[in-house]
Amino acid sequence: METSVKPVANLDGRTFVDELRPLIEDLRRHHAWRYRLDFGLSIGLFWVALSMLEGAGSVTWPLWYGTAVFTLYRSAMFIHELSHMPRRAVPGFNLMWNLACGIPLLLPSFLYLSHIDHHTLGRYGTRQDPEYLPFEQQFGRSVITLLVGTLFTPLLLLVRFAVLGPASWCIAPLRRRVIERYSAVTLHAAYRNSATRFRSARGYNYLLEIATSLYAWGLIAAAGSEMLPWSRVGLFLAVIYGVLFINMFRTCLAHRYASSGEPVSLQWQLADSSTHDRQGSWLELLEPLSQRYHAMHHLFPALPYHSLRPAHERIMVAEGVAADLYRQTAGRLSPVSSPYSTENLS
Repeated sequence: METSVKPVANLDGRTFVDELRPLIEDLRRHHAWRYRLDFGLSIGLFWVALSMLEGAGSVTWPLWYGTAVFTLYRSAMFIHELSHMPRRAVPGFNLMWNLACGIPLLLPSFLYLSHIDHHTLGRYGTRQDPEYLPFEQQFGRSVITLLVGTLFTPLLLLVRFAVLGPASWCIAPLRRRVIERYSAVTLHAAYRNSATRFRSARGYNYLLEIATSLYAWGLIAAAGSEMLPWSRVGLFLAVIYGVLFINMFRTCLAHRYASSGEPVSLQWQLADSSTHDRQGSWLELLEPLSQRYHAMHHLFPALPYHSLRPAHERIMVAEGVAADLYRQTAGRLSPVSSPYSTENLS
């Protein structure tokens, strides 16, 4: 499918952002208490709901299942905050999240360090963007890629940490391949992760990897010896797949996915993103941690999740070209189920 979108040569979006920056400068601080309380309540309620599922009757089972899915989804989405947040902004939160959520899901936080490339000018919408599929250019192939990736995610994570990771500790060529190709959350196989970025945490990521591998071995041993009943494994997987499919839907709503694969400007990146401010607060279930203000997040990736709505409200009533462009993203709730014109993005 042809598109009128053309790459923008000028990739410097600083002037564009500087026009809006004074409006949000006081919103940059991370509220540590909010992070700890929000995550603590979410993950705690998830574990309670999961424990109640096994003995639930036909009437209460859907209630506990829905509670488990949406609380785990919200808890897991904090990995996105970790990818943008300096570790010292909320002391101890990175470790707290990994111990209570990341490692049990075989999803340690270093797997999402690649998310930074989704925001990097010159990489957004290209093959080096791990979270972008060319829906408008290759709709059918993109849908299949997203669906297959969602279906196989639990198995791929288990193989990554139970087999490939430990084997790579002894085989140098395999180690490089594991870090570059199997140590990032990505929607497609073309992306190559940064080994330098993985090693930049001074051993912390290695400790997370070892802990996750030990946990994976423990799961296999417990299930194989029936210390962990397969019925519980099935319930856990059912909840995980509920989370994965909701996240797949959220992914489809986050952008227009009109890129042709060439580098674009920040203005183009913003116009390709969505803001769901007119559909009601219920969308917080499907797009937790203010992900419904996704265009705002692409404008100011370092803003904490609790500041995205206030920032959105300020810019919606602001003056200037940048604010006008941002307002065009508002109310956009167009899934990628049908390609559409991109003339206004050029």
